[in-house]
Amino acid sequence: MKLKAAALMLGAALVAAMPVPAIGAGTEGRWLHVRVLDRSERVEKVRINLPLAMLETMASSMQAEHVKNGRMQLGESGVTPDQLRAMWQALRSSGDMEFVTIESDDETVRVARSGNYMLAKIEGSRDGDGSRDKVDVKVPLKVVDALLDAPEGELNFKGALQILADYDDGDLVMIHDGTSDVRVWIDGRSESQN
Repeated sequence: MKLKAAALMLGAALVAAMPVPAIGAGTEGRWLHVRVLDRSERVEKVRINLPLAMLETMASSMQAEHVKNGRMQLGESGVTPDQLRAMWQALRSSGDMEFVTIESDDETVRVARSGNYMLAKIEGSRDGDGSRDKVDVKVPLKVVDALLDAPEGELNFKGALQILADYDDGDLVMIHDGTSDVRVWIDGRSESQN
């Protein structure tokens, strides 16, 4: 199913991106949690609880061609960083609204701004049991601001995660596809809730 593939790619990308940046003070006592429950043929549970301070330590030992000092070098995309920042400011200053709506027989995709958050929602068509596959992503506007606050051709993951560490507890990503549930959230607890 297209929705499940998109959900798995989104979840994998988020988890893969998290260890890259270095995070400064303010991360103490903040935790990133990932919970996956798969109820298909074999019931499986995955729980990941990562202290943001540990990610800071891991990042200090990581070096890669495109990642240095908590910043990622962008490739050639045809859009300059100044153009990207200008597009973001136009979206950010437009107020609460739905920017993108795509409706088809298979799924509905919505991207919107609501309050201090950018939201992305994907809903699949109803299954035989009446349930829908769903993906919900919630990103604070200030996190995107920090991500784009970097020198020419870079994304500032370090700054984005520092801002995220200061945010209220809450869900970042929730995925439900009928047999699987994925939840990614941040809070001040060392253990994830069931």
